[in-house]
Amino acid sequence: MERTVWLRGSLVATTALAYSMSIAAPADRSLFKTTGIALTAISTTPAGYPSFEMGHRPVAQVPGTVKEIVVKGNKVQTTQGILATMRTKVGAQFSQATLDLDKATLFDLGVFKAEPNITAIQNPDGTYSITVEVVENPVIKEIRLVGYSGVIPRAQILNAITIKPGDILSARAASISSQNVTELYRKSGYYARIVDLSYVPESPQTLNVQLLEDTVISVQVTGNTHTKKRVLNHLIKTRPGEAFNAFKWQKDMQRLFNTQWFSKIDPRLEPNSPPAKIALDVAVKETRTANLGVGLQVDPQSSFAGFIRFTDTNVGGTGQNIGAGFTQGTRGGGPSVDLDWANPFIDNHDTSMHLSLYSRVVYRFTNSLFGGSQLGNGATQYIERHTGASLGFAKPIGKDLSGSLTTRFEGVKTANTSSTNGNGFIQQDGTVATVGFGVVRDRRDTAIDSSRGNYMSLIVEPGYSNIDKVGGLIADQSYIGWSIFSKFSVEYRQYLTNGKPRPLDELDAPRKVVAFRIRAATIAGPVPFSEQYFAGGSDTVRGYDEDRYWGKTMLVTNLEYRYPIQKTFNLIGFVDYGGAWGGYGSVNTFTQFAGFNMHVGYGLGIAFKTPLGLIRLDLGVNEHHGTRTHFQIGPSF
Repeated sequence: MERTVWLRGSLVATTALAYSMSIAAPADRSLFKTTGIALTAISTTPAGYPSFEMGHRPVAQVPGTVKEIVVKGNKVQTTQGILATMRTKVGAQFSQATLDLDKATLFDLGVFKAEPNITAIQNPDGTYSITVEVVENPVIKEIRLVGYSGVIPRAQILNAITIKPGDILSARAASISSQNVTELYRKSGYYARIVDLSYVPESPQTLNVQLLEDTVISVQVTGNTHTKKRVLNHLIKTRPGEAFNAFKWQKDMQRLFNTQWFSKIDPRLEPNSPPAKIALDVAVKETRTANLGVGLQVDPQSSFAGFIRFTDTNVGGTGQNIGAGFTQGTRGGGPSVDLDWANPFIDNHDTSMHLSLYSRVVYRFTNSLFGGSQLGNGATQYIERHTGASLGFAKPIGKDLSGSLTTRFEGVKTANTSSTNGNGFIQQDGTVATVGFGVVRDRRDTAIDSSRGNYMSLIVEPGYSNIDKVGGLIADQSYIGWSIFSKFSVEYRQYLTNGKPRPLDELDAPRKVVAFRIRAATIAGPVPFSEQYFAGGSDTVRGYDEDRYWGKTMLVTNLEYRYPIQKTFNLIGFVDYGGAWGGYGSVNTFTQFAGFNMHVGYGLGIAFKTPLGLIRLDLGVNEHHGTRTHFQIGPSF
């Protein structure tokens, strides 16, 4: 006995699909009762079970219904896909309105040159036969970029375009491609969009992708009466005629801010700019760059000193920097004098030059002003005078990268050691010369009071020393003479903050910042005592005497949390961990170590922003619960 169950409206019912399958048991036929599949018993399996053939019955011919739909002209688009897109179906009631909607829907796919030609013919039995004639877009063999400036690699743009050779143009693929290209540009700081995707008339299989990139039409700085235009052109790298890049413009504003020549920087995009044309304007307010200071200071070694100093960071509006200082400390040793000159733009490639002449007094192992240990053993002073010069050059070598070359030559002379306890010191007088090669990668938002980004430097410094006089703990005459050494140092800083980046017109906006720094350094070869690395004090491990630890190897880490109370006032919590070892032996109470040895310091500090710069005062606690107050002019890191 045969029994047939038919599935209405199934897509497969429009095909001539037929196949055989075996049913494991007669009871399994119930599985097909609601599937709409016709099962006809045609044989019996060796086990005695019936075998069925599954097929499809033609749709009943009902007047007014669609009998068949024939698709013509399609080569890439499948017939099944076209039929699935249409609302008109075989077996459904014929509707011209629905057929008109189908025509618009198919054309909106964007894969056909024009609206499909759809005709409906009524058959003698009252049913309808429908013919859908389509003309597909040509198969793409080549993709051309129009309006492309080259700021994004061509391969990346073509990869973002989902339409590939061998495809045909479709509205969906065009929309996705446009979004992908816009996002690709945005991630690199540019603004662009696809404004047209069309075939080239004279080359039907070539697809033109028309890009519209935002372009700078003008860059103007207003409000500057002192700073020369050529100097501003060195600081602002964005140029008219090039594609506008938000990241590059941000760097331009950061360079303006880092000069500290302006009390106000207000960048604007002209609102009346034509579409995709950017007019840039920066309104600045200059501040005084020349300062003369006379007064009393506390140096990092906690001694009082009278000083007089003149500086100008923008001489004649040329960007050049000059400085002259005279300092006389209360601990004796004579005055310290230094002369500095720097030119940040000695050529058109932003090569900078710095020259320094100096005769400085360095106090070693000084007593603490606010508490801490004393040198002991009745010693009075240990003073080094460094007299010499340094000359350095730096130049950008890539994105966020710069290279430097620095030379230094100086004479070192030890003075004012105790005549009765001179053996408590290390005296190595002579000359030292070094040549330093450095690479810096700077990705901070600002060089002053950084809130996000990182900084890394690597310096290799081969040197030469010639000792002509020894004394104190190292009285061995074998140290007299010349030697060659090499110094290696690396430093990394990281700054973290919450929230959005500082706005370009307020790059000094207060931010809660976690700042971290690590420095590692070592020396190969014999070096004079003064050329070692020193740890302890305001710039290394707070809570300890200045230069408390020394050696040929140094490792120092600093962690700070900077909490702004006001725009010009920060409260700071800090933890320092570091040390130096492997150098000359102990001096009086300052015990040294031959191997790895680290020390912890922690405490609180405050920082004030003043017209003369940043002033910091830190109270540090060392691992022996001793305290020391550190005073510093200028940023820590």
